[in-house]
Amino acid sequence: MRARDNPFASGRVESLRYRLPEGVTWDGLLHRLAALRFRAALVGPHGHGKTTLLEELAPRLTARGFRVRTVTLRQDERRVNWARFRSLGPDDILFLDGAELLGRLAWLRVRFHCRRAGGLIVTSHRPGLLPTLLECKTTPELLAGLVRELTGEELETGELFARHGGNLRLAFWEMYDR
Repeated sequence: MRARDNPFASGRVESLRYRLPEGVTWDGLLHRLAALRFRAALVGPHGHGKTTLLEELAPRLTARGFRVRTVTLRQDERRVNWARFRSLGPDDILFLDGAELLGRLAWLRVRFHCRRAGGLIVTSHRPGLLPTLLECKTTPELLAGLVRELTGEELETGELFARHGGNLRLAFWEMYDR
C-alpha cells in the first residue's frame, strides 16, 4: 500500500474532529471558558486529545473576536520565544501547548506576560496550573469509532487501546505500520 493510500496517514488522522465527552457541548464549554475569564487548562495524558481540542477551540474563539496565538513546547524544544508574549493585548488569547514542560520561573514569566491578554489556555498532563476547563480522556469506544471513520470498517481495537494506555496517537501510528 502506498503511504498516501494508508487510512492512518498523518493528514487523514489530523483531519479527525475532536469528540466532546457525553453531556458536554461547545456552547457549554465556551460559556464555562468565559466564566473562567478565558484562563483555563486542558488536562490529560499524552495522546488524549488536548492539542486537537485546542485546534477546535481556535476558530470558535476567533469567531468571538479574539486573535489566537499559539506557542507549542515539546520535550526536545522547551525554549520559549518571549518576544511573542510582549505584544499580547485584550483581543489576544494565547494557547500554550505543553505547559507542563515549563519550570516554575518560566511559568511565572508566562503568567506575567499574559496579564493583559484576553486569555491564556494551556495544555498540561496534570492539573494545577490554571483551573481545569476539561479533562481529556479517551475510551476504547472512541478509538473504535475513529478507526471506523478512517477505514469504513469495524476493526477490533480494544487490545490496541490497552497496549497504548489510551494514547490514540500511538495507536494510530501502530495502525499505520500495519
